[in-house]
Amino acid sequence: MYKKVVTGLVLLGLLTLVLAACGIRDTAAGATNTGPTVKMSSTAFEVTQITIKKGQALTLVDDVAVPHVIKNGTWKGSSPDVTKEAGAPTVDLNFNGVQGESATTPPFTTAGTYHLLCTIHPNMQLTVIVQ
Repeated sequence: MYKKVVTGLVLLGLLTLVLAACGIRDTAAGATNTGPTVKMSSTAFEVTQITIKKGQALTLVDDVAVPHVIKNGTWKGSSPDVTKEAGAPTVDLNFNGVQGESATTPPFTTAGTYHLLCTIHPNMQLTVIVQ
């Protein structure tokens, strides 16, 4: 009799752990990010320029099921120039073409004007002004 009760309690405890784990969110991955956000369409950022505060990171959201590779740099004609400006964080974000996928840059800790681009889509670039 006691063996059945103990087994039942153990199973109930395991079920409680499994259900509790379902409610855990990864805030490090930006799940509850309230900072600046820029959405991306299939071949463009929704805005071409954004102003943020020093120390903030920027969250990018893929609004469509299209892959993107976001890096520091600008488009020079039809070629991506992946040069990082002095003071800019190193940005290397890969989006796998999952609609709603998001990723966050490292924080921009130095005031200035910086540029990000998608290496896949010509002329898809974003200017980040840090104040």
